[in-house]
Amino acid sequence: MIFRRSLLPVLALATGTIAPMSSALAQGAPSQTQIDGQSDQQSAQIPPQFRADAERAMRYALPADFMSRAVSTISELQGRNIQPPNSQGLGLQEMITRTSQVPGFPDVLRSHGFTPETFIIGMTTFGMTLAASNGQVPAGMPSPNPTNVALFKAHPDQVNALMQAMGNPPH
Repeated sequence: MIFRRSLLPVLALATGTIAPMSSALAQGAPSQTQIDGQSDQQSAQIPPQFRADAERAMRYALPADFMSRAVSTISELQGRNIQPPNSQGLGLQEMITRTSQVPGFPDVLRSHGFTPETFIIGMTTFGMTLAASNGQVPAGMPSPNPTNVALFKAHPDQVNALMQAMGNPPH
């Protein structure tokens, strides 16, 4: 279970920022800027590093076989009890660096055709594309890569399988 909880922040763009923002917006909770009387346009004050990481993730095109390889990778990591580093508050590059330092993690990734970078950016892209597809991305964030949206629509079974592998079953 630790692995599954640890990967959730990766889906939150490895910063922990998008999840609380998305949750509050999805529930209709006003942002602090709305409470202060500012417009929604002004409420999209997103930290620069988070915006840069989000733009990078939303531009990234997932390989056609990404989801099936990610499911196998997560399964092997879980089977070997290899835990990803805590990603709370980290940017993509720092998460990639920390992942590459976890004993055994890079070897498992390599055996499934990933590098720490392609796995972390891919998982982040997966999570952000999923969030955007469900209307859970804050206003002002970039739109997902259309290729990824098409991949999700063409393979909903693979989307569900990856969500389940991560311990986050589809609703």
